[in-house]
Amino acid sequence: MRSELSKVLEAESGAAYPHKRRRIRCIGHIINLALQAFLLARSKEALRAALEATADEPGSTMLEEFSQQLHELDPAEIAAHSDTTTHQEQRQEERQEQPTRKPAHARGKRATTTHQQASNVDERFAGWQGIPALAKLHALAVYIRSSALHNDQWYDAVGKQLGIDNITRWSSWHRVITIALKKKPQIIQFTAEHDNDLEGSTLSSRDWEMLERTLEFLQPFYEATLEAEGAMASISQSLELLDLLLGHCEKWKAHYSQPSNRDDRIIHSIDMCWFILDKYYTMTEDVPVYAAALLLDPSKRKSYIEECWPEEWHEGAFAAARSLWKEEYDYDVEIHLSEQSLAVPALLKRKKDTMLSKMRLEVRNKTMARARGKDDFDSFISEAPIALAEDTTPLQWWCSEDVRTAYPRLSRMAIDILSVPAESAEPERTFSGARRTARWDRLRLLIESIEKIECIGNWLREGHIRPSAEGGIGLPCDPEAIEGDI
Repeated sequence: MRSELSKVLEAESGAAYPHKRRRIRCIGHIINLALQAFLLARSKEALRAALEATADEPGSTMLEEFSQQLHELDPAEIAAHSDTTTHQEQRQEERQEQPTRKPAHARGKRATTTHQQASNVDERFAGWQGIPALAKLHALAVYIRSSALHNDQWYDAVGKQLGIDNITRWSSWHRVITIALKKKPQIIQFTAEHDNDLEGSTLSSRDWEMLERTLEFLQPFYEATLEAEGAMASISQSLELLDLLLGHCEKWKAHYSQPSNRDDRIIHSIDMCWFILDKYYTMTEDVPVYAAALLLDPSKRKSYIEECWPEEWHEGAFAAARSLWKEEYDYDVEIHLSEQSLAVPALLKRKKDTMLSKMRLEVRNKTMARARGKDDFDSFISEAPIALAEDTTPLQWWCSEDVRTAYPRLSRMAIDILSVPAESAEPERTFSGARRTARWDRLRLLIESIEKIECIGNWLREGHIRPSAEGGIGLPCDPEAIEGDI
């Protein structure tokens, strides 16, 4: 799709559109893929990477044990999120959300084969979802939903629906575990009373401990997803969040790699999660906007990269962002404004030219020439980071009049880049809202009209426009139309 769009844009404008350099990925999508690998082991590429990561460890034979099984697994069971190419990722996700219809005569055989193949997989490579604690919690959720009687008994005893996990959203596991831990005493009592019906799915003290550890690992991912989909989020948070989550994975792996805490199952699950995060992190090297967003965030700037990234990465990030600045924003749009601001007010009587005024004019011209030649980008990123107010975003900081006056060229670049959201949640909400606007009895609305309606609606919701009834200026309108009506 991106390549086709590039061809259309090139045909219309005559200029090539570098879609690879412009590719922005949804951080929520990356987190979802990473935790799919952690919980479900749904990436064959991540599995291989996790196995190879321990292939050289003393006494490790896991790669040999699993290599045959890895090639025999049903792709629908273990490679549904194959990460070979971005195109394959998107198509696999669509297939998961819309299950493929199968012929009636093949349904039973297909399901049996898949189950048998999955059961033959070494449990160390089945993903963290396969641990007994999560398996028992899943069985409990299935039991509750199996009949209205079970559901009523559960709600009377616990007072809150447990929900159930699903294979397309890792956050379903986070929600189920969170509810289970909050209602632990009630659930222990309920499972004790229905132990015979649950057939050995009662959670033990060891299982509850594993649920707590699982929630502790998932919690930063959940918080990162919420932060990135918020109204104050921007692309400047994407690499920072990936840095934090990769560090979280490395900390947990180091903990469970120690002899006293050794747990091969969680180590390999973490390896698969880390691999997905690292893969997409590496892809950002081809998109200079990511590094530029970090550098243009007044609370990070150059100091963040120098402090948090390996030294060998620094120059590449600085060069990529600087090239974007030079190619698209480093031109003198501020000359007219600067000269206008320094012009003599019209109401003042102009003095005669004197030697002093000529000398002053010469100095002023040199000063303006120096200001026009100054590289705003390097000067800004080299300054010390500042702490923004809690309710202020980097974008809001750049939109202030003082900052735009001080950095007339760089502010254009910053506003363009920091306007990009970290997740696609907001654009998706807007898209869904447009469908309600263009309902069946309004399908003759022009594209331009829908665009205006959605923009004004968004501005009203975000408080950028205050209705005149509330003391604001009201909706934007054509000044000429107002004069004509008067």
